[in-house]
Amino acid sequence: MFSCISPITTTTRRLAIAEPRRLLLQPLNNKRVSTTRSTNFLLKRHYHDREVYGYRVPKEYKMPDYTQEELANRMEYGSLVRFVQSYRQHGHKSAHLDPLEIMQHEKVLALQPERYGLTDPKKMYNLAGILHVTESASNPSGREEADFETILKHLDAVYCGRIAHEFMHLPSASERRWWYHAVESWTKPQLSSKQKKRIHELLTKSETFDHFLAKKFPNVKRYGLEGAESMMVALDRLFELSAEAGVQDVLIGMPHRGRLNLLCDLLEYPHAALFSKMKGNSELPGGTAHSGDVISHLINNPTLKYDGGEVHVSLLSNPSHLEAVNPVVMGKARAKQTELMSSASSECSLGDRVMAVQIHGDAAFSGQGIVMESLGMSNLPHYSSGGSVHIVVNNQLGYTTPAQNARSSTYCSDIGKMINVPVIHVNGDFPEDVARAIDVVFEYRNKFRKDIILDLICYRRWGHNELDEPAFTQPLMYNNIRLHNSVPKQYEQKLIEDNVFESSESVAAVRESQYELLDSELKKANDAGSVECPSSYHLEGNWKGIQHVKTRPLPEEEPDTGVEKDILDLVGKQSVTAPDADNIKLHPRLEKYHIGSRLKRLEKGAGIDWATAEALAFGTLLKEGHDVRISGQDVGRGTFSQRHAMFVDQNTEKAVIPLNHGLGDGQGFLEVANSPLSEYAVLGFEYGMSIESPNRLVIWEAQFGDFFNGAQIAIDTFISSSEAKWLRQTGLVMLLPHGQDGAGPEHSSSHVERFLQMSNEPIDIEKCYDIAPNWSVVNCTTPAQYFHLLRRQIHRPYRKPLIVISPKGLLKSPAAVSTLDEMAPGMQFKPVLDDPVATQAPNEIEKVVFVSGKLYYDLVKERASKGLDDRIALVRIEEMSPFPRNELENVIDQYSYARDFVWCQEEPENAGAYTFMAPRIAQLIPRNEKLQYIGREALAAPATGISSQYRAEQAQLIQDALTL
Repeated sequence: MFSCISPITTTTRRLAIAEPRRLLLQPLNNKRVSTTRSTNFLLKRHYHDREVYGYRVPKEYKMPDYTQEELANRMEYGSLVRFVQSYRQHGHKSAHLDPLEIMQHEKVLALQPERYGLTDPKKMYNLAGILHVTESASNPSGREEADFETILKHLDAVYCGRIAHEFMHLPSASERRWWYHAVESWTKPQLSSKQKKRIHELLTKSETFDHFLAKKFPNVKRYGLEGAESMMVALDRLFELSAEAGVQDVLIGMPHRGRLNLLCDLLEYPHAALFSKMKGNSELPGGTAHSGDVISHLINNPTLKYDGGEVHVSLLSNPSHLEAVNPVVMGKARAKQTELMSSASSECSLGDRVMAVQIHGDAAFSGQGIVMESLGMSNLPHYSSGGSVHIVVNNQLGYTTPAQNARSSTYCSDIGKMINVPVIHVNGDFPEDVARAIDVVFEYRNKFRKDIILDLICYRRWGHNELDEPAFTQPLMYNNIRLHNSVPKQYEQKLIEDNVFESSESVAAVRESQYELLDSELKKANDAGSVECPSSYHLEGNWKGIQHVKTRPLPEEEPDTGVEKDILDLVGKQSVTAPDADNIKLHPRLEKYHIGSRLKRLEKGAGIDWATAEALAFGTLLKEGHDVRISGQDVGRGTFSQRHAMFVDQNTEKAVIPLNHGLGDGQGFLEVANSPLSEYAVLGFEYGMSIESPNRLVIWEAQFGDFFNGAQIAIDTFISSSEAKWLRQTGLVMLLPHGQDGAGPEHSSSHVERFLQMSNEPIDIEKCYDIAPNWSVVNCTTPAQYFHLLRRQIHRPYRKPLIVISPKGLLKSPAAVSTLDEMAPGMQFKPVLDDPVATQAPNEIEKVVFVSGKLYYDLVKERASKGLDDRIALVRIEEMSPFPRNELENVIDQYSYARDFVWCQEEPENAGAYTFMAPRIAQLIPRNEKLQYIGREALAAPATGISSQYRAEQAQLIQDALTL
């Protein structure tokens, strides 16, 4: 639609606006050397994994620095330099950005020429190195010199019009120079009649759509776009530029405001399908198990065609929790780029083919903490997707809360300054300016592959929804809005005045045509059976071949996840073998206690600990061609110094990942992503990674189990329910270190009770195979079980989230070890582990104790010391949900003479698995018996912080469990 900003070339170097030379720091033998003699400042330390798989940073784009002549000219005209810099920094404060003109402006003293001694309007100035002033509207070449009057008019036009810029906070002088040249040298392109009619079409479609829905569905909350119709222009232009630049995929996350307008008017969602949904019908294919979602969460994924190419656009499913979808978009974009870059040429760079677009509301953007967390990840090497485009649909109001009560900053976009994001503000009443602003937005993102914000300042014609009365709280604002002509109507009038349309009748024809289309689509929706959903849209692309299960598979249908011993041996050895070419100097303790110990265990084929079993699971999947990604705080080493998936050279801090080498041709890759100190955004990101492809094992590990608390929204609204709401499967694994060990309230519990409560498991166990489970919740007690669990995630023909209540103390316990035979072909995960001692004489058993997790080992030890091995059976329930009815029934049946049945747990009675397991186990034990509870009493905190009390409680519950 519009010509992009011309890149800086050698012929325009003289016009490039630069800044004083700053310190350049480069690492040299762990020292930092300055190329100048003064003004030292510190750059962040380079992380040591820059050469490992998945470490990706955008390509750099540098602007040329000053010439000596330009430096001399700046010194001669220092007052003009300071004045120009003030406009660049403060011009936005005087810009005409508010369509309602209710923003309060104070006089900007920094923009007064007199303060700089610039009083002569006719004085001529040499502009070299100071400012780019175009020769004329038709000639963008820079003038050699200009009088002050011309300079002032130019600065006002560039920085104080209906588009305003904030970029002076950027720490990169090169980026700031790019902005000077981009906005000061840019001549607004003259739009053709065709281009203007395209803008008019988008605006008119949006307004007609809202008016039609208001008439036909007056009681439906549609969250229309009235007042912000220019959002459609911004997105259409963004898609067009993306197609021209060769971007293949644009991924969008957005809230409810304007979503239906975007879906139907630009993303080709069938109007009839929307109307059918609004009438109460399902939006999802028949024959699937689903609960569906509301209209403001609908999605579509069209391929849009433009003159310069085509681009695939995906609007992602989202919950009502504002901004929760942001990291999901980032994660899916990252995963899509990872796949594309694996098969692309070496010239393909991060962000070339995939772009993330995040649409926000003003109140949520400044108010929701997930925004800060997501921004914090945006430039990290294992989380970057090459820069997101942020569009804030700025209503100047949050529900009923005005800006002065919604944030402490001037603009809602100020949150972006925490990571130095540039901002363009634009008046939403002027759609042509909105499109021009998008040109600059796209060009910056394309050049620097960093985030950028477009603050689209508009208004909300109705309340939070169309059934709300906003004048209760904003009477003056809404009196102004009622008198304010709509954006489409204003633009129509402009086009008539410009003779783009001959008359108001020709404009009306556009509206009438759109209304007729909508009316015909409504008639189609009224015709039962005429609106069809695609039968398998959720299983296309990368998901082709994956099954959607409507009922729970039987135990015998689970895959064999065992692996040949020679492969296990190869993988195990490779997991502790650094590539020869790297000459890594390892930490001596790592060599002795990790590498040496693992090799000895592998040689014996026994004593396999937790970390080794995990490495074997990862490595065997990699050898089969699958990728594995593990993310979280300190996952490379492991919170408990158990994993050591990456080796770090003790001299250079260079990192290597042994499993990414030596497993054969076609092997997959392990990405070890040590995450920022965030749970909500990181977990959302990993969910986004997991929904792109079923062939990548994606794992998020909490530093301690209860740290998932900060990510509860992501768990509730995406992970636990995405398949039920949207048919969107995920095989995401969550590792939650858990266990009562005297560590106090905050590091003892992963709150398994919450995950069990969110399971869709029926209490009536006769129905448990009638419903497909929404996820698996496990607390396994052996490394072999963990090995099979991880492999099961990939080898099942469907995907479900896996919640692992993972151990802490068992990680290095000599009791909790496995053999390679337990991981061999023919073996698989067992939801229930019967007592290996009690099964030798089951008729002698008097008491059956059901237990889950590490408490089992304490009970085994105490039982042996009391000589009760032949009288008490300890049955481990490894998978609590889905409830293992068949397996548990078989175990209980063999203890036919037992008269005491106990559920024993370390957690308080109101926590742990008891309340979930008790009503289900009770249906399996003999009718005349009652399931007893043995464990800690109910407690408000997850655990006591008094060590003596902890020890006394632990001893007592073990004693009670083993008393006959």
